[in-house]
Amino acid sequence: MQTGGSLAPIFGWLVGVEPGSGMSLMFVFAGILGGAIGLFGYLFRPVRLVEDLLPDHESDALTTVESVGAEYAVAESAAPA
Repeated sequence: MQTGGSLAPIFGWLVGVEPGSGMSLMFVFAGILGGAIGLFGYLFRPVRLVEDLLPDHESDALTTVESVGAEYAVAESAAPA
């Protein structure tokens, strides 16, 4: 922001009018926006209750590293030399 600019009278008291003040104003706006998004997520019921509304992931269909390793070991020992 520049001294005498259009935003200086509005936000100059908060971040100043020195070099880098525009970037600090952007950080302030980003923080306010991030807080507002977090607050909206908390106030929006489906987002707040997502753990209760969505079913848990079933891990029975997945193969574990141990089972893959055991199948590889069995396949290697059965292979002709």
